[in-house]
Amino acid sequence: MNKNLAVFLASILVMSPLFGLLLYFFEKELTSKQIVFQSLFFGVFMALGEIFIFERIRNKSKKNKNKEDINE
Repeated sequence: MNKNLAVFLASILVMSPLFGLLLYFFEKELTSKQIVFQSLFFGVFMALGEIFIFERIRNKSKKNKNKEDINE
């Protein structure tokens, strides 16, 4: 559980500002408030995806590699 919390916080703290910078430099029509909300939204859902979806994909691919190694 602590690992998931750390991944969640790290993802938000890294993904949100990076996405916000991209929006700031490439979307000239957005206000600062819109950029902040969009970047937080993106960061939260990327963090949730990192915890619940991408972790399962990585674990499944590791299991498949282990099965292939055993079969050889």
